[in-house]
Amino acid sequence: MFRPRRTRRAFAALDAATSFGEWHAAALEVDALLELDAWREDDDSPVYDGPSIRRFLARLRALRTGADVMGLADALHTGLHRHLPDLSDGSLYDSAFAGPKRLVDDFLTEVETSIAWLTEVPLSPELDARRLQAFRIQRRTFGRSALMLSGGATLGFHHLGVCKALLEHDALPTVLGGASMGAMIAAGIASRTDAELTELFADPSVLATKGLQRLSLREMFTQRAVLDPDVMQGVILNNVGNLTFAEAFERTGRIVNIAVSPTRRRQKPRVLCHLTASDVSLSSATLASSAVPGLFPPVQLERRLQDGTVRPYLPEERWIDGSMVSDVPTQRVGRLHNVNHFIVSQTNPHVVPFVHHGPQSGVFGFARRVLAGSVHRQGVQAVSVLRDVAGSTRVAPAVDVAHAMWAQSYGGDITIVPPVHPTAYLRTISNATDEELRRYILDGERGTWPQLAQIRDAMRVARALDGAVKRLKAKR
Repeated sequence: MFRPRRTRRAFAALDAATSFGEWHAAALEVDALLELDAWREDDDSPVYDGPSIRRFLARLRALRTGADVMGLADALHTGLHRHLPDLSDGSLYDSAFAGPKRLVDDFLTEVETSIAWLTEVPLSPELDARRLQAFRIQRRTFGRSALMLSGGATLGFHHLGVCKALLEHDALPTVLGGASMGAMIAAGIASRTDAELTELFADPSVLATKGLQRLSLREMFTQRAVLDPDVMQGVILNNVGNLTFAEAFERTGRIVNIAVSPTRRRQKPRVLCHLTASDVSLSSATLASSAVPGLFPPVQLERRLQDGTVRPYLPEERWIDGSMVSDVPTQRVGRLHNVNHFIVSQTNPHVVPFVHHGPQSGVFGFARRVLAGSVHRQGVQAVSVLRDVAGSTRVAPAVDVAHAMWAQSYGGDITIVPPVHPTAYLRTISNATDEELRRYILDGERGTWPQLAQIRDAMRVARALDGAVKRLKAKR
C-alpha cells in the first residue's frame, strides 16, 4: 500500500527507535498522520457501551463527593465486573499505535482513585476490619498477572529486553515463569532486586553467555550428549546465583516458577517454585529445565538443607528441558499463585512463525491465521497417530515428547514476539557475543513497547487492590 513520504518516515522512526521515548514519539506521529488520534478520543466503540461507562464514572465521583462508603464499594464491585471485560478487549489496543481509547485510561484512573479513597477514609475499628476483609476477598477474586518466558535457546536472550522494558515502566509482574532458556532468564530476574536489575540492564556484559561448549568425542559417547553440562552450570551460577527457591522469594518478593520435564514415561512434568520445592536450588532447576535431549544429559535436582548440606531431590528421578512438555505451564502456575492473566514472551524458533501477535487484519492476516491453525492441527493429528502406533515400544517416550510439543499452547492473554532477524535463526544454538546480547535486548524491548499500554492497563486494578490491602494492614 502506497504511503506519503512523511508517513513512511514516521513508520521508519517507529522501527528504528532505540528507546521507549523515541518509539512513543513516533507512535504519536503515526497516529496523527493516520488520524488514529481522533479514534482514540472518540468514546464510541462496538465492543463497549460508552455512555453507560461515562455514567458509571460520574457516579463514582458523586459517591466520593458524598462520602458514601458503602455505595461506592458496591458500585465499584458491580461496575468492575460489568465494564472491565469490555474495556480489556484486544481490538482497543490493536487499532492505534500509542494506546487504546482514551475512555480506557479514564475508567482505570477513576477506579484507582476510588480504591485509594476507600482505603484512606476513616472508619470505626469494626468497619475497618470488614473493609480489610472485603479488599482481601476482592483481590483474591480479581486475580493477578504473570510473565511467562518460553524456551528458544540463544533467541531466549530477547526475554532480557522484555523484562527491561517492563521493569522500566513498572509493569514487571511479581509472578514469573520459565522453561529452558526462559528458566535461566526468569531465575536471574527473580533472584535480583529492582536496583540490581537496573544495574544489570545498564551493563549486561556482566552476564556470562558462553555456556555452550562441546564435549570430547569420548565424553559424548559416555554421557550421550554433545555439550558440557558443567560449563553450562558455571554460567547459570554466575547469572542466577546459588539461592534456593525460598531464599530468592524471601530476598526479592518475586515468585519464580521453573518447568522441568520427566525422563520416565509415568512421571509427570513439574513446576518448581517456593511452594512446591522450597529448598531446591535455582541453579539445578534451571540446568534441568535447559537440558535439551541430545545436547545435554538429564539432570538430577539438588536441594539444600537448613544446615547447608546439599542432597539430591527425588534421587531416583532425572529431568530434561521444561519446554518439551510445558513451555508455558499456565494452568499449574494459575492454580499455585491465583494467576488468571498471562503475558507470554515467546521466542521458540519453531513457534514464532505461527504465533498471533499484534493486528492481523485484511486478507493476508486471515490467510496467515488459517495457515497457522491448519499446520498446528495437522501436526497434532500426525503425532497422535504416531503415539498410538508406538504403544509401549522403546520410541514411545520420544513420541510422547513430540506430541506434547505439538499439542501444548504457546501463547497467553498477551503474547510478545520480539522481531527475530533471519540470520539469528542460524545462531539459535551458539554462544552470544556482547554485541549480539545487546541486540537481543534491544529487539526484546522493541517487541514489548507496542504492547506496553495493554500490559500496564491489565495490571492496574489488581495492583490498586493489592496496594489497598498492604496499606490497610500497615495501619493495624
